[in-house]
Amino acid sequence: MRNLRTVIARGWTAAGSLLCAAVLLASAGPVSAALRAQGSSAAAASVDVPVPPQYAALDARVAAGLGALSSTIAHMAPLHRRGPPISKNLGWAELLVANGNRQGALLDPSTMASVDVNLRALKRLGVGGVVLGIKLPLLVASYQPRAADYADFYATVARHARALGFGVDVELSAMFCGTIYAQCSYQYPDSVSAWAELTAEQARTVINRVHPGWLDLISEPDTEATLTGITALDTKSGLVSFVTAAVHDVGRHGSTKLVAGAASWYGSDWDQALAATPIDALVTHIYPATAGTAANLVRTAQIAKRAGKPLVADEMWLYKAVPTLSGGVAASSQEGALATYSFWEPLDVRFVRAVRQWATKAGVVFVSGFWSQLAFAYVTWTAPAGSRPAAQQVAASARAAGQAMVAGTSTLTGRALIGR
Repeated sequence: MRNLRTVIARGWTAAGSLLCAAVLLASAGPVSAALRAQGSSAAAASVDVPVPPQYAALDARVAAGLGALSSTIAHMAPLHRRGPPISKNLGWAELLVANGNRQGALLDPSTMASVDVNLRALKRLGVGGVVLGIKLPLLVASYQPRAADYADFYATVARHARALGFGVDVELSAMFCGTIYAQCSYQYPDSVSAWAELTAEQARTVINRVHPGWLDLISEPDTEATLTGITALDTKSGLVSFVTAAVHDVGRHGSTKLVAGAASWYGSDWDQALAATPIDALVTHIYPATAGTAANLVRTAQIAKRAGKPLVADEMWLYKAVPTLSGGVAASSQEGALATYSFWEPLDVRFVRAVRQWATKAGVVFVSGFWSQLAFAYVTWTAPAGSRPAAQQVAASARAAGQAMVAGTSTLTGRALIGR
């Protein structure tokens, strides 16, 4: 079984992102500066923040990977016709304040007020839809005594989102029990078939109460295998078996599209196998920025087109791996804090624009930015800020984003997300 260190090494970032949900991430030397300057001159001119010297090597490595990804996408032949201007509705955002790992905090009366603040800010920005992480087994009464209350909460969130004109995507995955992100002690099933049954049970409640346009059954097989302990989920045959059984167990699902996929750090043969299952669409998560990631994205788009199935990307962001950290959950939270600093904004803008270019050429329905608070504010790096604990830095980021939402301001990254 892969541990969380292995998962993170393959490019997964959700664990660090969930810390944001719970409290809701220098060198200007010639090589680094040249790489960062590629893309929008407006972004580069507007964000003149030097990279702290201790992050110079990391900056150069991330920028080089981003350059390779951008180059591959730039040379990609369009698979669908979508003329300019690019629709701003292509850019969606994760609604972190409603992430299921928050558990009981979601039922606090103040949470819906925070949800509404976030929704209104995303609407002003021009985002087309929101992604809700409804974690298993929050809505299953045999596991969770307050399942009905959680279902009511998410039904209300979705209703408020649709009232503002947003599309709604729901991503299902296991709760982070036993980690700093979720304090719980669920005993998950130990087989692919049993996990498919549990997933389908929660999916039916989501369909009946939340009515999402898109329902993501699984998109990171290794993450799910690690969290559940069901190692077969991280095999191609086990993944196909899970998806086939889950779709069958869900049954009729009206206008909601059931989607599944293997993230962009997997070879496209995994998506090829999933395209033959009875899902309505393919989904991908986009991490990290490398030439390999870009090649997988191009091939997955081709697979979706040949299969005649839509393609969505309900999670993406520029991943900043920190090689000096030891890995695992602690490393993920440190990376989450690092990502909040404004010196990353030029690279974040380039990454988001490259992903939008891929999505336009591939005919992708939407791409969703996970670190959605960074669409509104970053935190300026200082030596004192750089030395404080990760949780404090993430809290500072949340405060900055909240103030920006109220003030009606946004970042260049946020504007790039919706095609400006």
